Amino acid sequence: MRGPERFYLACAFRTRAKRPPSSSSSSSSSSKLEVMRTMGREAMLKSMDDGETDGSGPLFDEDRTLLLDALERQASSGPCVGARPWGFWDPRGALEWEAWSMLRKISADKAMELYCEVIEMRYPDWFNILVRGMSEKQKRALIATAKECALDYYRALASGELGDTAKATSKQARQVLAFDSAASPTAFLDEIFVSAADDEFAKLPVLDDSSPRARSGHVAAMVHGDTLFVSHGRSANSRLLGDLWGLDLSTGTWSARSLRWPGSPCAGMASALIDSKLFCFRGKSAADCDASAVYVLNVSTIELSADFSSSDSQFKWTHVRATNEGEALPRARLAHTATVVGDSVLIFGGVDSASGDDMAECWAFNPRNASWRRLADGTRARSSHTATALDDRYLIVCGGSEANELCDCSMVDVFDAQSNEWCTIQCASNVEAPSPRAGHAAVVVGSRWYIIGGGDNERALQDAYCVDLRGCVDERRTAYWSVFARDNPLIGREGMSASAVMNAATGRAYILLHGGSNFAASALNDTLACRLSTVHA
Repeated sequence: MRGPERFYLACAFRTRAKRPPSSSSSSSSSSKLEVMRTMGREAMLKSMDDGETDGSGPLFDEDRTLLLDALERQASSGPCVGARPWGFWDPRGALEWEAWSMLRKISADKAMELYCEVIEMRYPDWFNILVRGMSEKQKRALIATAKECALDYYRALASGELGDTAKATSKQARQVLAFDSAASPTAFLDEIFVSAADDEFAKLPVLDDSSPRARSGHVAAMVHGDTLFVSHGRSANSRLLGDLWGLDLSTGTWSARSLRWPGSPCAGMASALIDSKLFCFRGKSAADCDASAVYVLNVSTIELSADFSSSDSQFKWTHVRATNEGEALPRARLAHTATVVGDSVLIFGGVDSASGDDMAECWAFNPRNASWRRLADGTRARSSHTATALDDRYLIVCGGSEANELCDCSMVDVFDAQSNEWCTIQCASNVEAPSPRAGHAAVVVGSRWYIIGGGDNERALQDAYCVDLRGCVDERRTAYWSVFARDNPLIGREGMSASAVMNAATGRAYILLHGGSNFAASALNDTLACRLSTVHA
């Protein structure tokens, strides 16, 4: 979350004070800011009705109130201009003018930063106080409005409305606005594909110098339909990574997310997103070099809903102490899959960290009580495969390898979580199916499962296919494949992540690919996007 969004949320927080700020913003975002303040007032009233607060709200002394009013004016309108009101007739106005004029020519960005610092010094937990009593939908609406206010701020910067003090940041504003189509959570993607063809992959531009390090074998998660998070993996120099980055799809800008505890750097982990909490399962780490290590499949979580009350977003990895009712826990592994099926996360396959053997094991992890349960083994051992879920019942697996022998991708294995049974689904006749591969990316959009890239032990594959998931589990019991992309060097890579996002207003869906490696480079850091022409129900 950049400074402007956080600033406008802090402004809404002040609505809970007994005496609201007296400054009146002349910026184009003022009406939207009033909407946010109304949201804050409604949340306060609900908290009073629920008995969570007495309605007194946060309080600031006179000096802090004058400073906050002045900083808000500086951020919204630039430096103080005009004559000082006559203190005899307007003593309050004279005090406000003096406080504002003392800020001289500090930039709008700096004023926003100081405003948030003053709030945070008095109320470190201000954002949680602001959203107390809000539903998740109301909270998202509040954050979305803050982003709209920020876009208006960038417009003012780019146009020069905030004066000479904003020149240093106007370039950043123009970069942000270059891909703004007004308030859409996917505005950046929408603008990129205005003149681009559907069903074609394109490399997204990098708008500033801040972007993640090149990596492969990482994890990715799409949160709230507007932010793509990437974490961990192996860098271009084979270094194991443990950082966290977020791509804002409304503006196309990356930002490094500070971690209070970065976790163990690793590659080849598997992850599953439940609401906004990301569950990660082991992967290759430095501990695997220790012959005396206890090879247990460690589980860690991170909450990806940002804590806006701090400039340091307070992202934190937490270890989960899992149990298995006295029985052995699943062994540590890498190149496995983690898939949410019903109320469990199913872990399938992978490479045993101790022996190096491929595995056919399938385990169910219950995130509610952190317990493990062993399920039926798969039809064959696999690693570097992909898996997805359907109907909160079925786990569908494609590709991968066993002891360097590639698995047939034309067939898919289906696990029925209700009956605890596996079966193999054959490919339909007279259709072109994907060739055997491992390390490919996969993502579901509607009822179609897209298999992209990967390698065959000799080269990176430059094609993509999709299969009708419904046909794999209904009475047809057949895998109906179709070609999606062919001979595209952009997608010829292994170890990349695949995510999907949809613009609810337009119904258009995008596939996002990040990182990976090809035979020419050990790791890449670019992001590819494709707008789908059709979303199959």
